[in-house]
Amino acid sequence: MSHGVLAVGAVALLASGNVWYLPAYVDLRAGQDRPHSRRPAAAAVLTGWGSAALTMALLLLPVAPAVALLPAVAGTTAVVSLTVRARLRRGQEQREEEARWSTLFPVRAGTIEDER
Repeated sequence: MSHGVLAVGAVALLASGNVWYLPAYVDLRAGQDRPHSRRPAAAAVLTGWGSAALTMALLLLPVAPAVALLPAVAGTTAVVSLTVRARLRRGQEQREEEARWSTLFPVRAGTIEDER
C-alpha cells in the first residue's frame, strides 16, 4: 500500500475522532463550570488522540517502528493514569453529593431503603 493511501486513512480516522476530542476540549476550557472529575477525563481523551496522531505521523515517516512505538506507549500510560484519577475523583464527588442529600433528606425508619 502506498504512503498516500495510508495518509488519507490516517487523516480520515483522526478527523472522525472529533466527536470525542472536541467535547473534551470544551470540558477543559470550561474550567470551574464542570465537575473536577471531568477535567482529568477530558485530558485523557485529548492525550489519547494526540498520541494516536503522533504515532500515525511517525508511522508514515521512514523511521524505525520502535521510534513510532514510544509515543504510543507513553500515551497509553498517560491515558490510563488520567482515567484512574478521574474515576477516583468521580467516586469522591458522588460520596460527597450523597452526604449532602442525606443531610437534607434523612432516611426515616420503616421506609423502603431500610428494608434493603
